[in-house]
Amino acid sequence: MTTETHTTPACMFCHRSSVVELTAAEAAALRAGALIQDAAPARPAAERELIRTGIHPQCWTDNFGPGFD
Repeated sequence: MTTETHTTPACMFCHRSSVVELTAAEAAALRAGALIQDAAPARPAAERELIRTGIHPQCWTDNFGPGFD
């Protein structure tokens, strides 16, 4: 399986970016404008949020409380 490295936007809370490995199909779908839930449906919601907005799961919990998924 071919993968591509994706650097996320900076998290709005901690201001750090992350690096995520996407499959070539996921990366192509995102570049084509697909919604994240359509481009990467097998990934957990927290990981999709990280890819799209840069918000880390812990930053989400710290700011909005538990229960992301």
